[in-house]
This record gives sequence, C-alpha cells and structure tokens, in this order.
Amino acid sequence: MARSDSSGTAGGKPVARRADRPRTGRRGRRMSLARFSILGLIPALALGVGIGGFASIHSGEPDFVPAVSADTQITLSGHGNGHGRGMGQWGAYGYAKDQGWSGERILSHYYGGTVLDSMPDAKMSVRLTARDNSTLDVYSAAGAVVGGQRTAPGEAIHLTAQPGGGAKVVVTAGCNGAVVREAVTDHPWVDPIDLAPDRPADQFLTFCSDNAPYRGALGVVLDGGSARIVNLLDMEDYLLGVVPVESKAEWADTGGAEALRAQAVAARSYAATEHRSSYADTCDTQDCQVYGGAGREDPRTTDAVRSTAGAVLSRDGDIVSTEFSSSTGGYSSGGEFPAVEDQGDTISPNHDWTVSIAAGDIAKAFGVGELKSVKVLSRNGFGADGGRVTAVEVDGTTGTVGATGIQFRQKLGLKSDWFTVGDGAGVSAPPDSESKDPKPAVPEAESPSTDQSGTVTGTLIDQKYQELGGAAGVLGAPTGPEMQLPSEAGTFRVYENGTIIWTKLLGVQVIDAGILREWIPTGDS
Repeated sequence: MARSDSSGTAGGKPVARRADRPRTGRRGRRMSLARFSILGLIPALALGVGIGGFASIHSGEPDFVPAVSADTQITLSGHGNGHGRGMGQWGAYGYAKDQGWSGERILSHYYGGTVLDSMPDAKMSVRLTARDNSTLDVYSAAGAVVGGQRTAPGEAIHLTAQPGGGAKVVVTAGCNGAVVREAVTDHPWVDPIDLAPDRPADQFLTFCSDNAPYRGALGVVLDGGSARIVNLLDMEDYLLGVVPVESKAEWADTGGAEALRAQAVAARSYAATEHRSSYADTCDTQDCQVYGGAGREDPRTTDAVRSTAGAVLSRDGDIVSTEFSSSTGGYSSGGEFPAVEDQGDTISPNHDWTVSIAAGDIAKAFGVGELKSVKVLSRNGFGADGGRVTAVEVDGTTGTVGATGIQFRQKLGLKSDWFTVGDGAGVSAPPDSESKDPKPAVPEAESPSTDQSGTVTGTLIDQKYQELGGAAGVLGAPTGPEMQLPSEAGTFRVYENGTIIWTKLLGVQVIDAGILREWIPTGDS
C-alpha cells in the first residue's frame, strides 16, 4: 500500500513531459512540485520546537508486569492495519457500500484541504524489483522492436545491460530456440510494435520465465553494477495494474464501485509525485505502491480507472502525495491530511485485533536482556484509548530502549501503531462496546469549551478568535476550517489577516499572515 509516497506548473496545472521513445536513464514523465504546505511549515518555523514534544502524555498507561519467563505471553489489543495516513481502503468500501458515498465524497473526507483536479497525459517508469539482477528475456505475440529492428511474432528478445547504458541483444526462435541474430544497441529497450496507450493484449511484452505480460516498453539498466528491469508505460495503463492489487475488484459486486474510483484517483495522485531514482519513478512493491502488470488487470477496476481518467487531488495547484493504507481502525492518523473519524472502517476485518507475543521475543527485538516492562509514554490523541502510540519504552535487565509507536510496530510485526498493552497471558481485548464503536478522543484545542453556565463556547482557537473581535476584528474572516498540525502536534486555522495556532506546550498564539508568507519555500521539493 502506498505509502508514501511533481515538478513545473503552467496555468495552475502540473505539466508532464512525455517521451516519444523510452530511454534508460530518462524517466517517462517528470512533474515539478514547488510544495507549499502550511501543515509542514508552522511547526518547524512558527513553533521553533520539535513535533515530538506535543504528543499527549498518558501516565495511566498499563505496563507489563515483570516477566516470569521468556515464554510468558503478552497481549496487545489494537485497531487498523497500516500507517493510517490519508484514505483507509476498507473505510472507503464501507462508506460506498453502507452509506452510498460517491468516490469524490470519499476523497474529500480523507484528504482534507485538497481539490479534485486533472493532469495531462504522462508516462510512468517502474522498477520491477523481483526481476533485479537478471537479463531481460521477453517475447510478444505480435512481434516487438529492439535496436530499431522489428522481430517476428513469437521470437524472443534477450537484453543484457552493458556499462555506459547500452545492451547486448540476442534474438532467438522462441524463448529457448536457436539464435536468429545478435547485436549491441545503445537503446536498451524492447518496445511494443505500437507505443500508444491502451493497446490490445497481443502487443503486450511477456516474460519468458513466467509468461507475465506487461503493457508499454521494457528496458534494462545497470544500477551500481546490478541489473534492473524497468517498465515504461502510459500513466493510465500503469493504473490498470495498480488498482486491482491495491484494492479488491470484487468490492464492485457488493456496492463498493465508488471505493474503487476513489482508489484510482488516490493511486494516480500518489504516482504523479513519485521520483524514486534516476532510472525509475517508482517500484512495484509495497515500498511504493503495488503494481502487478497487465496480468493482474480486472474489468471492474479498469472501469474505475477509465471513469476517472486524469483525475488527481491537488493543493494550491500542486498534485499531492495521497498516501493510503488498508484500515485506519476507526480514525486516520493525521499528518499531511487532517485526522478524521472513519466510521466506514467498521467493515474492516482488522478494525479491532488482538495478538499475543512472548516476552522473550519482545526483549530480543529490542536487545534489553530479560523483559521487565513496556510503557506507552504518549499517544496522538485521535481515537479510542488515546489513539496511536507515539512513544514507548521497553525496559529490561540489561537496559532501557525508547522507540516510536511505528518502530515498535515494525519490530514486532504489529498491524498498526494503534494498540494498548496487556500484562500477560489471559488479558482480553477491549470490551465489545468500545472495540466495535470506539469513541474517538480529540485534542484539547478541539474539545468544545463551556462557560460557568454550561454553554458551549467553541474550541480554544474559536475563543481566541472571538476575543480578537471575530470576523470584524483584526484577523478578518476565516479562509478554511480548523486543521491538524503534522504528527498531531496541535491545530491551526487560517484567517484573512493571520493564523491562530494551538499546541499543548505553547497554548494559543497568533501568527501574522505577512510573516507566514515570507516562510513559504520555493523551488522543487
């Protein structure tokens, strides 16, 4: 799942450069992003302190009791599957199936502060990581083109990357047949007979090793002496092989077609901001977003891609990196996009989960000898139990190790960083009333305040705004809703003549809009 994860604008729209012919070392398309994000700007410059200092502290978090033995089972109960940033895929399905939301409404819910936009035709270059350190051995039913010459239908082409960017070419009768010709080319690509997008299946290039078909061109390049296989193809063709492996095509059969449309837009936006290496924009694994080639395409997700052709999400004219994950557990984690409650996620099989891990395995993972205790030090404040863990301490007989919730999750293979800690075998999951319908916690600034009579007076930012005269005061009218700072550091709201921010450490403060504009970064991100 994506995870994470474009350059030049004209008339407010991103510009793409399309290559007439693919060449190794040149990406199929490049887009520039002069990124400006108030979310990323305020904490570093306006606050002048580290984000981690603002996490909510929960002194009452349970600890592990001293482990009697290494095989003592410790129970962790959690919510969701993945990092929780941006869209939750199961939540999108739940909103589409159970509440009838459109793809556009789903996107608006998860990616606050963005607008639906469009991008021109573009190319994607994809590193096929499972084929690293190998030659390129492919064929096509309709024939192909290599080194400027067309091969006959069924003839196989074998390319071996050479230093300097070229390749040795061997053409054989079938994948294992007699040699038809040999050559050396400075264009280390096998092209289909027609480079246009949306070509018929007989023009796909197919690998000899496993008969896996791919749209577009396939090339080979050396990366530090190691061979890399790259697929260069039209953006829309690329998405045909992404959406069915990032989501479930069968959702369309049970009322979830709009979730697939939302996934197509999110995947396109994410891909448009990718520039992983000098020879490939992205990869085909979960480190980027999963891509399965033409062999994984499905008519139901193909409909989702084609019905949203060119649609992306943008902010201030720049395409945004729209991360997504499998299941939020009931609340997204915030960061680039404001944290939101995810009621659609109740349909997820990982909305709630429980796992038991041996004390010895935890101690070994963190190198602390025999485990004495695990303490959750802070959480992000969004969701049941205080939300996702932001800091944890593992104490053992030979030392104490601190970690973020993400690091703890990775070391122990947990489904997410939103978990609570039990004190040994037999500790049960949270009560049904909590696990099935969590009541999200909110940070102090978002909690409605009341006066002595019990009348609700709004958030702390609202109160500050009213103290300054409201819309008739020096700040003028608001230009957007109250939003979350990165890593749930606090909240802010932008007005015509300034910005009010709140953090637990610094309280409520006003930033002059003129000063804020001086901090806006320029150039490529």
